Amino acid sequence: MSLFNDLGRKVEELKQEVGNATDDEATHRCIECDTLLYTDHDECPDCGSTSVIPLSD
Repeated sequence: MSLFNDLGRKVEELKQEVGNATDDEATHRCIECDTLLYTDHDECPDCGSTSVIPLSD
């Protein structure tokens, strides 16, 4: 049973690391719903708002 617990913990850590790396690559953000975007959009694909701004480094 301990093997499965260890494996589950490692999978969760990997998912969190991937999520953090993905967030770091975002180039734009919707002000209305706070969605991170990876390319420039005229409208947010999640909420349809036109309040999409570029992220600064």
